Amino acid sequence: MNHIEQMADELATEVISEAAQTFFGQRKALEEEMDQFMTRSRQVQELGKRAIHVQNVLYGVLLDAESIQLFYADLGLPAPAHPSPAPREEIARQLSKPAAWTLRGRYSKLLLSAYSRTQAEVDAYLHGGYRDDPTHPKRKIAFSGYLRLVEWAEKLNRTITKLNTEQAPGEVLQFVKRLDARSCSMEKAAGASCEIGRDRGMLFTCIDFASLCLPVFPEYPPPDTVQKTIRQFAKTTCARREADVRELLRDMGKAGA
Repeated sequence: MNHIEQMADELATEVISEAAQTFFGQRKALEEEMDQFMTRSRQVQELGKRAIHVQNVLYGVLLDAESIQLFYADLGLPAPAHPSPAPREEIARQLSKPAAWTLRGRYSKLLLSAYSRTQAEVDAYLHGGYRDDPTHPKRKIAFSGYLRLVEWAEKLNRTITKLNTEQAPGEVLQFVKRLDARSCSMEKAAGASCEIGRDRGMLFTCIDFASLCLPVFPEYPPPDTVQKTIRQFAKTTCARREADVRELLRDMGKAGA
């Protein structure tokens, strides 16, 4: 081997090494990020379960499907298609029986309490927030929510599409093999081909966000911005359905006794 050939081989080796490091480094980084994404999606799913639970308590306080529809209409929110009101026993476990001089006052406090808890849990689910650090009682840990997860999935899918097209495994391996001119020429002399089977199942699969089965919630307005509307709804409901409201509060008292 003359000096020129040696230099060419050394250059090819260096290029191959850098190409391999880039290729496998990017794949490893993407795999790690996808693992992190799936871990976070499971955490967000748990937040969603908590939000569904408190939302069902709100549905229970709202008496029935008709009243739920009216309440959401008053707040300008899309009404749930298939609400699942929590039983009275669960409402009693989750909410304190309100104290007030009038039926309207008691029901208004109960409804505001149920709504406030729902808004807080859904807000944490959608936007994330802070939780206690188990290793440091005085420290908080930030966590992301559903909306951030949506953005993250879109970002990952753009990266996956880019790697699958611009740096497809078959294309990279083909590039590397063509740099190894000596091996390639020997294969051709023996009647073989330098072509490499395309990708061989090494392409990444884009994230199917719908398959995560994460619940979807509306953006509940902060309680202080809709307090007047909720109180008016409670007043109207007590006027229309006094017996039903009394029954709800009576059942809560029995369940909490």
